[in-house]
Amino acid sequence: MTLDQLQRAHVLIYAHGQAAHTGSLPAMKAVCYIIRNRVRAGWHDGSWIDAIEHADEVAGNAPGPRPRIDVYNRTFQMLMQWIDEMYYSSSSEEMETTVDKALYFQFMDRPLRPWFTDNILRQPKAHPRKVQIGSMVVYD
Repeated sequence: MTLDQLQRAHVLIYAHGQAAHTGSLPAMKAVCYIIRNRVRAGWHDGSWIDAIEHADEVAGNAPGPRPRIDVYNRTFQMLMQWIDEMYYSSSSEEMETTVDKALYFQFMDRPLRPWFTDNILRQPKAHPRKVQIGSMVVYD
């Protein structure tokens, strides 16, 4: 296994864990793009794995139970097939344009973290609301 393969697998599992409860492939893709944006912005020295390992520090929602990975689930399979395109920026799609350079997200159907409320929601000029994808809200 190479480092690139490990990083892609880590992003895949993280995005699934965050957004599987929505059943939404676009929400899972948005989580991937947000992690990529953090890496590109130099968070944690541009390390994919460190950006994911520290994602709870800036999470919009309180941690919940991680969903079981069902490798036969069609949405998970579609995410798995797509992850290389996101990682290598090999194609442009609507979700990439929609998320743009956003760095934060939260789900409206999950409890909010006080840190997120104070530092993101209460600072709309610094972190404007970008888009809503089902129950997911994305912020710059």
